[in-house]
Amino acid sequence: MEYRRFFDDAISKLKGERRYRVFADLERDASSFPRALWRTGHGRVQDVVIWCSNDYLCMGRTRR
Repeated sequence: MEYRRFFDDAISKLKGERRYRVFADLERDASSFPRALWRTGHGRVQDVVIWCSNDYLCMGRTRR
């Protein structure tokens, strides 16, 4: 069995169905929670709000 071709076909099928997961490249700064910078794959940078996080109460941030 040609495993490489099998997996390439399976991944191509997922991408065709738009079910292939791609992680966003986010740059976070704890002092500006919940805002972050999203670096797209096309060289653009966009300001975004993160609604889902393990630190949603911002309790991991150090106090000043």
